[in-house]
Amino acid sequence: MTEGPAADAAGAWLVIALAAPLASFGEAGGNAQRGTAERPSRSALIGLAGAALGVRRDDAAGQAQIASALRIASLTLRPGELITDFHTFQTLPGPAGQPSTRAEALKRRASLETSITRREYRSDVFYLAGFAVQDGSDLLPSLAEAFRRPRFALWLGRKSCPLARPLNPQVLAVPSAAAAFQAYLSADPHLRSFGFDHGVLSAECPEDLGADAAGEGARMRVHSRRDDPASRVSWQFSSRSEYVTRIRLAVQGEALP
Repeated sequence: MTEGPAADAAGAWLVIALAAPLASFGEAGGNAQRGTAERPSRSALIGLAGAALGVRRDDAAGQAQIASALRIASLTLRPGELITDFHTFQTLPGPAGQPSTRAEALKRRASLETSITRREYRSDVFYLAGFAVQDGSDLLPSLAEAFRRPRFALWLGRKSCPLARPLNPQVLAVPSAAAAFQAYLSADPHLRSFGFDHGVLSAECPEDLGADAAGEGARMRVHSRRDDPASRVSWQFSSRSEYVTRIRLAVQGEALP
């Protein structure tokens, strides 16, 4: 395992640990119901990188540079339980017209209508996230340092989902995301004590799934996810292919109660 500048960026992965009491990875938009995926979206992981580096949402050029430079992968170790919360919001009826200021809206509070929107979360989650560079970018060392000392606050999908532990970023000189996640787990005694023996690996290229994806009994699935950020200002996303398989983890330990 090699960390820092000594690792060749062309054959290296940056891995971080993501644990949180709540997480939410929305893909389909909507007001009445906002669901969540079981594993991190590309938008969420690129957003984490941008926040750590201090790139603002309205910096379109900076956001595009990060998105084009990084390839992502994730390993789901504990997907958590699905829970649903609700929010209330108030609007004016259509014929009443839209107020131009908050003060004007408050003057017309008698006409306000209250509605409910439901939002899904995953509770008690644990993931590993991996980042590899594309097009000769040298972003990994600076991104690793940014994850140690992030410029902006980090959360797992929504602002109501703070992280539960440090990210512990490591740059690993390995050929695939699968190898990076195995090396990361094997090198951390604390994570080994959790007793994770299998995980769901997702990547943007089938080659990143490693040899485990082609092993006996392994099955690779291909999904289409609309989670590639095109604009964080107008919240527009593009579709991409995601390759998923279940892998056995080469770690041993005592399971948590």
